[in-house]
Amino acid sequence: MTSLSKDLVKFNSHTAARDKIFRAVQYGSRFILWKLTHGSKEGHADVIVKLQKLEAALGLSRKLFRMGNSMDLAHKAIDALSIPNTGMMLLVLTSHSMKALWLLLDHLLWFGKVGLIEVNLPSLTRLSLRMWLIGMAAASISGMLKIQAADNKLARFQKENGKNARVPSPLQAELRASRLNFWRDLCDMLIPMGGLGYASPGLAALCGFVSSLIGFHQEWEKHIKPPAPKA
Repeated sequence: MTSLSKDLVKFNSHTAARDKIFRAVQYGSRFILWKLTHGSKEGHADVIVKLQKLEAALGLSRKLFRMGNSMDLAHKAIDALSIPNTGMMLLVLTSHSMKALWLLLDHLLWFGKVGLIEVNLPSLTRLSLRMWLIGMAAASISGMLKIQAADNKLARFQKENGKNARVPSPLQAELRASRLNFWRDLCDMLIPMGGLGYASPGLAALCGFVSSLIGFHQEWEKHIKPPAPKA
């Protein structure tokens, strides 16, 4: 087995990492589907039907994979109370608590879609999207503050050691993570906006695909190949 094959097997063994692959395919399919349905449908009828089935199947499967994640986010919301900075604490608390509520409603939607319980799917979907949007908006704002804090640390370091001094690896990692997390969260914010009609569904699908690629990259670095520090 080649090194790449071993890496892919190892990567695929992690639930969160595997979800990023499914997510990228789901939103990629949704974007292509949007392009096809907003252009000439002639000759694309079979492709549209297949993409609709694929996107729906992946969406339903991912809801099952996320079952129980609402509890993890609820614990993170509680942990956020210990953040000393009040502003950051409120943002992180809002982000995690709203995303926990979103996933809790998402669990109910899954039970409703598979026919185990009766729920008002349209109303529950819109409510869950609103929770998701609030959570991602708070995450994006806190992400900007984290970037600012990391940039301030870099400015202080360069002031004390000179602009050509090698930036310590932990600070490099903080700068990199803060930027990636911000762009991932900002892209994710467009997904509920699209579902609620505040943004183009095509743009929302494209942003979902981009955020999935960022998440895939982060998971790959976490489990397979950590980024090398800059010299």
